[in-house]
Amino acid sequence: MSESIPIYRAEVLDHVEVAPEHFVMTLDAPEIAREARPGQFVMVRSLGTWDPLLPRAFSVYHADAEGGCIDIMYRQVGRGTGRLRLNEPGVHVQLWGPLGKPFQLADVEQVVLVGGGVGVPPIVFYAEYLDRLLAPVKVVALIGASTETFLVGIDHLQRANATVRVATDDGTAGHHGYVTQLLPEYLEDTPTAVYACGPMPMLAAVARITEAQGVPAELALEAPMACGVGACLGCTVPRREGGYARVCTDGPVFRPEEIAW
Repeated sequence: MSESIPIYRAEVLDHVEVAPEHFVMTLDAPEIAREARPGQFVMVRSLGTWDPLLPRAFSVYHADAEGGCIDIMYRQVGRGTGRLRLNEPGVHVQLWGPLGKPFQLADVEQVVLVGGGVGVPPIVFYAEYLDRLLAPVKVVALIGASTETFLVGIDHLQRANATVRVATDDGTAGHHGYVTQLLPEYLEDTPTAVYACGPMPMLAAVARITEAQGVPAELALEAPMACGVGACLGCTVPRREGGYARVCTDGPVFRPEEIAW
């Protein structure tokens, strides 16, 4: 572990299910809450057990600098997130961050945020950040999920004054199909930048669409991580120009043209 990144013992303040299999954990982390920016992530590991040994990476969902707490969202899918679910309020977890490069705001009139699955947290965090700007831009949020019950973060986006549209794979809510199918209509008339986080196929589609239209974009990649600080090389992705990038330290935010999709 890098000496420049302190490890905290953070108390769980709240832990609630917000959709089937989807949970939001609130952590007492004043140092991280002050420093975190949209697109960055933290590493979390349950205490009191060595199984699983490795921590898990989670994008910051909310950061309350005044209250000194952060939220992470996750979907319970395996041993790591299953063990995380057992951490009730009052329990402490191991935490370090904020890590990685955040989103950078382009000089545009409109921002389109695209989120899919558990890629929604940094999209919500960014919408809240944009809503606090002195000269706010128009914000459109396109949110996708496999089915209506897995749509998350919609109420937070609406409170942040974003125009929200949803898409579901099974057609139970909004557009019947991929969320990226909603994107082209917002790239035609107004100077726009696109920011996205979600599964790799979704990000590859956003990259193809924005590059074809000549629209600036930044994509927050998701990858398995064991350390979050570039030591383990477990989160590498191929660069278009050759070689590999570490998602944790070179990203997680990349421009579309940087990655060999």
